[in-house]
Amino acid sequence: MGFDIINGKVTVLQAPRAKRFNPLKEISLGSMAISHICDEDVADEPPHTNFRLPSSVKYLIGHNIDFDMAVLKNAGVTHEPKLICTNAMANFLLPTLESHKLVSLLYHFHRDIARAQAKNAHAAIADIYFTELVLGSLIDMANSQGHEISDVENLYEFSQMARIPTHLSFGKHKGEAIADLAASSEGTGYIKWLLKQDSVDPYLAQACQQALESV
Repeated sequence: MGFDIINGKVTVLQAPRAKRFNPLKEISLGSMAISHICDEDVADEPPHTNFRLPSSVKYLIGHNIDFDMAVLKNAGVTHEPKLICTNAMANFLLPTLESHKLVSLLYHFHRDIARAQAKNAHAAIADIYFTELVLGSLIDMANSQGHEISDVENLYEFSQMARIPTHLSFGKHKGEAIADLAASSEGTGYIKWLLKQDSVDPYLAQACQQALESV
């Protein structure tokens, strides 16, 4: 889907389209359970390495867009547009919400639509539409808090800022402010343990390090 942000509102420039590709490997049972796409459904589709991202694409937006970009790189895409992550925005604006999954946010912002259409989640066209709806609600929320998102570059800058979390989104301290954790001995111990983990998200690591240094 081609999109723009005009006066703080999501404007669709091109309707979404879906095209399947052959991943050139067996689809896992877990992936089948989510997408309902089986090996036989893509057996006659072109290989995923045939996909090309137009060089004219300046921004990519998605829920956990880094994962999508990793998939594109695995397919051989070398063009790297600016990435806008609605998951990061949701975590920043709604740090204590029970779940920040795309469909959870759809139920939070647009319950009637979710009740009617969420059964189609993980189908490409449906997820694009859900992301569009959630993005619009997140922009409205951000603007109401004074962040002034009026165009795509503003949106990108906000997304980049939101990538550095203020609250933990997992574990026994889920929903707690990182700054508050750093102010207690138990919380400091947990943060230091977290920083030693090889799998820690670099943006989370940055937030934890800044919180420790500010105490």
